[in-house]
Amino acid sequence: MALPSVLFSSSADSFKPHEFVRHILKVPELPQPQIVSDHIERYEWSFETKYYSARAHLCTTDVRTIGDQEFAESVQAFIHFFDPNVPPSFELAKAWLPYLDHINPDILMLVCNTSRNSDAIQRKVALEWCIQNSFELVELYPEQESDDEEDDFPETTGMARIIQALHAHTWPNLDMKDAVTVQSPYLRHMMQEQHILNKELHSIGSPVPVQHSSELSQLLANSNTLERTSNDDANAQNVNAVDRTDEPEPTSQTIDTASNNIGQSGTGKETAPNVTTSDLEDVLLPDDIDWKTLLVDGGEADESTSGSHVDVDDFEQLFMKLKVMKDRAENLPPEERKKYAEKVAVCFWKAIGGDEDEITGLDDSE
Repeated sequence: MALPSVLFSSSADSFKPHEFVRHILKVPELPQPQIVSDHIERYEWSFETKYYSARAHLCTTDVRTIGDQEFAESVQAFIHFFDPNVPPSFELAKAWLPYLDHINPDILMLVCNTSRNSDAIQRKVALEWCIQNSFELVELYPEQESDDEEDDFPETTGMARIIQALHAHTWPNLDMKDAVTVQSPYLRHMMQEQHILNKELHSIGSPVPVQHSSELSQLLANSNTLERTSNDDANAQNVNAVDRTDEPEPTSQTIDTASNNIGQSGTGKETAPNVTTSDLEDVLLPDDIDWKTLLVDGGEADESTSGSHVDVDDFEQLFMKLKVMKDRAENLPPEERKKYAEKVAVCFWKAIGGDEDEITGLDDSE
């Protein structure tokens, strides 16, 4: 079976796709590439994370192409660089969409040096396009926020974010490490199921379906920094017995803590998170995105969803939209953004089964 591939391209004269490969391989100069076709070159990448090891091909192209059928089926990620100050560069990036529809990569990233609302292609325009087409906007050199503005949703940026997303991907040829214990039963179960599914699909020659958005990739990558450990699954399932009296009240900065504890809130219907559809709608403030459609499976709400507790699947959907929430929050005034972050924190707190007495006053309409 051919190694899975990452395809890099660029529509900016100032940045060549080989720069992505050089940073990922961490070498001053690239070795001699292997020629895949007239317009595609590749470099082998062997890497390992805390949980697995894998190999992949890092491929570059200067033209719009997906090669032959074998290469097209191997592409797991597509990463494109554009210049927001040159409108034709953005148009060339958009011209890739018909090609990507045929290969449907799991990871889609649109990269630039810095994105500002003062650019020819405004940051808001780039973000909206990325959201509509399942891309993640990555800035290699993001602007630092002013001292009087706090980042309520801290995240990895730049080339580190690209590598993080690739590490978090479920590669079809990954080799799990036997000695590693994943703290979260949810993450462990998800990775095992995806690995089995990938093997089955490749054995019958079918392409691997999209399973992880960039937000879910962020979740898997963030598991590398979990500070809380679990001796066994029973500890995670009995988390409700833990005394929370010493824990701080949730604020806008507790979202990461809530997400890290996702695996400790139980996985069965009998421990469904105590968060209602109305809670979700309160958190997802009105804007030009149909939040309810994003959070309901298949885009259709039914009577069973309305007015009932949201189950684990809905919680996963909420978490996978965390990056979208962050992008929308960036456009809010500081005071509204703080309130927005508090609502998100409250919703996650309820979703993991947190004691509502500890957040009294935070979820008030005032």
